[in-house]
Formats: sequence, C-alpha cells, structure tokens
Amino acid sequence: MAPKIPCTTPDVVSYSLSISPLLDRNCRTCHNPTLLTGGVNLEDFAELKRRAGTGQLIGVVSHAPGFAQMPKDGAKLSECDIELLRKWVDAGALNN
Repeated sequence: MAPKIPCTTPDVVSYSLSISPLLDRNCRTCHNPTLLTGGVNLEDFAELKRRAGTGQLIGVVSHAPGFAQMPKDGAKLSECDIELLRKWVDAGALNN
C-alpha cells in the first residue's frame, strides 16, 4: 500500500478561492437553483452553511454511514478535497 500523501491546505480556507470552485467542479452541476437535485441548492450560501453546520455536507462527501454518497454515481472526492471542506466547516463555514 502506498504511503498517504499529506494534504497541503491553507491556514485560512477561503470560500471564494477554494470552496466555491471545489463545489463548482463536484457538486453544483446537480445541486443548483435550476435542477435542485434532492431539493439541494449549493449555490445558495445560507443553505450551504446550514448543511455544513448540521454535518450533512461532510457526511455526504466523506461517505459516512447514514448519509447519501456524493457525488452520486461519481468518484468520491479526494481525501485532500474532503480535508479542505472539513477545515472550512470547522472554522465556521465563513463566506470569505
């Protein structure tokens, strides 16, 4: 088994520089105001922050038990992307 490559995340994770582009690449093709797949609009920051605060955002992307696995029918996000999201959520999911 290959050794785990450490992730390099910024000290302060920026929503505009890191999180929003990650969501654009992996989530918003389905979870937007036009499609509203599963009733989820990740372009609405208030909804995103609420889902981050309840643990749902990290639960679905980390494929935690009891959560739907996202992206649906796609590859799981990289451990580094999940770590970046987790660091942003742990810092309060700021709109920075």
